[in-house]
Parts: sequence; C-alpha cells; structure tokens
Amino acid sequence: MQNLFFPKEHQVLIFNNLIIFFCVLFFSIDISAQEVRQDNSNDAGSIIVYDPEYFKPYRPMSAEDMLRRIPGTEGLLNTYGFNQNDKRGLRSNTDQILINGKRLTGKQVSSSVFLANLPAKSVKRIELITGNVKELDTNVGSRVINVILNEDASTGSGVVEAGISASHKGPKQFATNISYSGDLKGISYATSFQLRPWSGSVDIKDVFTNPQMDELSREFETQRSKQVIHIARGSLSYDTAVGNVSINGLIDHLPVNKQYISDFFSDPTNDFTVSSESFLDNLNGENTKWELSGDITYRFNQKTKLVTLFVYSNSKNNRNNTNYNIPLDFDEFDSLLLTLDGLEQLGGDNRDKTETEKILRATLDFNFNERNQFEIGVEGAINTLDKSIEFYNLIDNVQVNIPIINSDQKITEDRIELFTSHSWKPFKKIEIETELAGEFSSLDQVGSDVSSSRTLKYFKPRFNIFYDPNESSQVYFSLIRSVGQLDFDDFIATVNREDDEILAGNPELVPEKDWNFELGTEYRLKDGSGVLNGRAFYRIVNDVEDLTPLGIDDSQPGNLGTGYDYGMELEASIRFGKFTKLDALLSGSALIRKSSVKDPFTDIKRRFGNQPKYEFRIEGSHDIKSFGLRYGFDFAKIGPKIESDFNEFDDKSFSSGLRLYLRKKIIDRLDLSLYWANALEQTTSRERKIFSPSQLSGQVSEIQFREFKRLYFYGFRLRSTF
Repeated sequence: MQNLFFPKEHQVLIFNNLIIFFCVLFFSIDISAQEVRQDNSNDAGSIIVYDPEYFKPYRPMSAEDMLRRIPGTEGLLNTYGFNQNDKRGLRSNTDQILINGKRLTGKQVSSSVFLANLPAKSVKRIELITGNVKELDTNVGSRVINVILNEDASTGSGVVEAGISASHKGPKQFATNISYSGDLKGISYATSFQLRPWSGSVDIKDVFTNPQMDELSREFETQRSKQVIHIARGSLSYDTAVGNVSINGLIDHLPVNKQYISDFFSDPTNDFTVSSESFLDNLNGENTKWELSGDITYRFNQKTKLVTLFVYSNSKNNRNNTNYNIPLDFDEFDSLLLTLDGLEQLGGDNRDKTETEKILRATLDFNFNERNQFEIGVEGAINTLDKSIEFYNLIDNVQVNIPIINSDQKITEDRIELFTSHSWKPFKKIEIETELAGEFSSLDQVGSDVSSSRTLKYFKPRFNIFYDPNESSQVYFSLIRSVGQLDFDDFIATVNREDDEILAGNPELVPEKDWNFELGTEYRLKDGSGVLNGRAFYRIVNDVEDLTPLGIDDSQPGNLGTGYDYGMELEASIRFGKFTKLDALLSGSALIRKSSVKDPFTDIKRRFGNQPKYEFRIEGSHDIKSFGLRYGFDFAKIGPKIESDFNEFDDKSFSSGLRLYLRKKIIDRLDLSLYWANALEQTTSRERKIFSPSQLSGQVSEIQFREFKRLYFYGFRLRSTF
C-alpha cells in the first residue's frame, strides 16, 4: 500500500532527530532571567510576561520586531499556517492577537499588520497566554498574544519605511509605508498608508505526450505583471469608566495590469523548438475593498458586561481580458509588458463581481465567580454576491458573444446564529467548557439561467477540557462541530485561467461540516526560553467539497459525502540564548495527515483533493547585538497533492520555498533590511493523465507534464521611527 506519510526512511530520520533534539533541550535548560516572568493567576493556563528589559538589547523599532524575538509567536504573526480555518462569521475568527486584552474586530483587519506599524516605544509589555481566553473564540490549545500599550501615548509616534522591490524578469518598483499612533484627549488612534508592489513573474512549461511517452507538443507561458497595491488603515478607541468603544477602517485598492504570453510548439521535425503560434492575454481591471468595523463594551458591574461587534465590508473586482494573436516575427518580447499596437485581437472576456458582508454580534457575559463563567449571544449576518461573466470572439471586427450557462447570479444569504457557553473550573488545574450554537440561514439566488431559494440550519456543539498538571505544561481535549464557509463563486460559472477552462457552477452546493476530535499538549521551557507542543486530530467530514459529475461528460463543484481526515502536528520554538552564547531563535513545525473519501468519478477511495500529505516549516534568526545585526531564514516544504476530475487525474508535487533576510541598525532609529524571497524559485510539478472518454474507462489518451515556476524577488527597505 502506498505510504501517505513521509517515506519510511525519512520517518526514521525525523523521529531519531526529534528524540535527540528534545532530550538535549530538557537536560540543558536551567537558566534564569529577570526580564521574563510567569503569571499563574489564571488557574487553567498560564501567562508568560515579557517586560521591556527583555527587548532592550535588540533595540526593536516596532511591536512586530519585539514579537519576532519571543519563542512560540511565529505561527500567529505569519499569514500562512496549518490551522487556518475558513469558517462562518465573526465567532469563528481565529486571529489570536489581542491589543490591551481585546481583539481587533473585522474580517479584513489583521492584528499582525497593525503590530508592524506600531512603534516599539508604545508597548508596555507583551503577554504570551496559554489556556482559555474569554475575549476570543480561539481553537483549543492555541496560544494568544496580548500586547499591552503604554497608558501615556499623548506625544504620538510613528514608523516610516521606503525601499525598492524587484522581481526576477520583472519590474523594479518603489515601496513605502508610513504609520502614526498616539492619544488625543483620551482617544487612542492609529493610522497607516502603504504602497506595496504586487507583481510577480511566473514561467510555465507544458509537455504533452501519448501513453507511450512519445512527445506530441509543447507550450510555454510567461506571466508578467506590474502592479502596486494601495492600503490605508485606521483605528480609534475610547475608554470610559464603564466600557470601551473602538472603530477600525480599511481601504485596499489594486489596479490590475497583467499579461500572459503563450507559445505553442507542435512541429516534431524540429524537436519542438520552433514556435508554431503565439498568443497574448492582456488583463486590465481593479480590485477595491473597504471595511468598517468596531465594538462597544459596556460593563453593568464587575460580573456582567455586554460586548457588541459590527462589520460592514464591500469588495469590487472587475477584469477585462483581451486575446491577441502574436505574429511569429514580432520583435518586442524583451519588454516587460508588450504594446498591443499591430496585434490582431481574437476575442476576450469580461468579469464583474461585487461582494458585501454585514455582521452584527452581541454577547452578554456573566462572571458569577472564579469557577463559573457564562455567556449568551446572537450573531446576524447578510452576505451578498453579484457576479457576471461574458466571453466573446471577434469576427471581422464584430464582437460575437459566446453563450455560457449560469454565467450571472445575484446571491443573498441571511444568517442568524444563537450561542451560549459555560466555563466551569471544578478544580484549580482543570477547566471544562461547553457550548451550544444553532445556525439558521436562507439563500436566495437570482440569475438568467438559475433562480432558487433554500434554507440551511446547523447545530454546532463544542466541548473542551483544559488540564494543567504544573505551571509549565497543559493538556487539552476538544470535540467541535464546525461548519465551513460557502464560497459563492462556486455557485456560478467561472474561469480557470491556468488551464484555459470554463468551470460550471453549482447553485445547490452546501457547506462542508465536520466533527473534530483533538488531543494535544504543550510544554513551556523555563524563563520563556521555548515552547514545545503536539496535537493529534481526527475529523469526520460530511459533505466534502470537491468536483462532482455534471451530466454524462462534465463536472462541477459539489459535495462528495462523508470522508475522514486524521493526523498529527509537532511544533517547537527555542531561544538558544538562554542556555548558550548563541543569541538565536529556531522554530519549526511538522504536520502529517491521511484522509479518505470516495471518488465520484471512479467509486474508489482516495485522499481529499488538494490536501498535502505533509507540511514542514522551519524559521531561524540570529542576533549579533554588538553590531545591531539580525539575519535569518524561513523554509517551507509541503507534500504532494491530487486532484480528480471527470476525465483527468492530477498528481502534484512541490519544491521547497526559502526566504533569506538581513537587518542592520545604521544609526539610532534607522535600520536597513535586505531580503531575497522565494530564493529557490519554488516550482509546482503536475502530471495530468487525460482519459477517454472518462476516468471510469481507465483508458489514458494523453499525459501532460507541467512545471509551474514562481521566480524569485528581492529588495531593500529603510525604516525609521519618529
């Protein structure tokens, strides 16, 4: 049987290294430090406090710089992660960063971005919390960062950045960021504006063969873009004797300017080295989104409070793509983006999409005593999508539209969720949390070809147990019923530009649901010198989302039935400066998993589509304080994936990703950063077997080998505080 984890020899090597690594750590660490302290006032859990003295030798410029030097915070700061959830509503927001004990409200507002723009001198202390945090509906076993700001920020402070970013075979572009925060007559404020290059260079190579591996044709595609994203953020907060009011805002604008150039090679007489025809896709448009969010907290007394949250977001996307034939003698391929003068237009497509989300949530919290806490609440939401696509050919300079079924829809979902939870501490070291939630929604879809209405309702219980055998460790168990977020794009026909395919939509799609059983443990090394943890999980997944049959010769997004997903994850984050002379931080995580579901095209069990067999990440950094120098790396590797379609089956593999960086303090309040991202030019390799007439026949008619390479990019940044 095929091994769905690491190869056997890799398993033995990884296991042996982990055993040696952990043994060295447990027997070596016995150093104390004054700048890190333990707070065990929270019975079921603990708080590690990092005071300003801890960070003073590093002279950090922002709150993010401070957090980068704390073991166990990497996964909370980075945008990637193994446990990112796409669940419904604010209640499932897994942002695990608090500012003064409160989460920033919003679906697009990221606390980690806020911290990058917050000057270090505004921070009073940082707390790393393990245990159940009432301000958040986090995953069980999740660590939470709480950044406590100085009370007196009336003078205000800011961060300004400027630099150049360049993409290999792409443009060199200017980047800048300016932020300012402070306090004005009791109103705390923060604002930032950023210009960031949003460009990338991709090279794609396709080789088509017959089942006997004789080459039939080749295709080369280059994707080039020159884009800059404009981002403005702001927040206001006002504290009173009985509560707090906060408002957050975001505006994000990206003008789209891309070109895809495809060269086809179909003549075997010259070994497929001379192009037979070339085409250009020229994309223009814009993405604009804005969001307004906030919260109001009112304390009736020391034991009762009302928390109200709201979000209103709007996102508009439009694309205008024109297709051109490129003459074989065309001589402008050296330019980044080609001019269109003299090219013959063949056709094109237009896409317009507007999404909105409105959420209002209210929670009433009762803190009866130290052992019992109770909450009851309601969350309402209205989500909409208005989308249309059109395709056309140009014949004798006349536009001729191509009919597409289900190419436009306006979708509205009205959802309400009622929830209640109870936290009970029967003993000092044990906390038990139970929760009941019910979700009810109605979906209305109106389009030229499809119009329908339906209702959805789900029951979502949760049961968590936290156990702290001592002040340095925790064991937890959870049983959670969760419901995935519906992607309204899957309801409507769309375009897969990578494969030049029009994908059918499915207006009857339902959310993916799962019962998630999880058992985990965490061990905190002495004096904040590191964190070790592991977890095992088992998921029973209902209505697995994947491609399903459409008619007798096509496919569409759909629900497969019940599947199973299980595995384990290990994490370690160590600060070596606590027990060696090397002031370095090393963090890593490894996730391995198996899954099983019945393929709708072959009736054979297989793993979930587009789910990697394993994921591995490691980050390291080294500070040389005497030189004001810090350098490091981020390394990532994910395992192979599969994808199954009506007449195609894909095997995908991925090379490693690597980012290198160096930061040097030039003078006080000024530093220089150099970076080289995607240094190994991460490549996705795909072997696609094409069956005739379908997978069920088992007859392979053609094999496609694809190499999708993302090219590296690099740059520098000067940063100063004021």
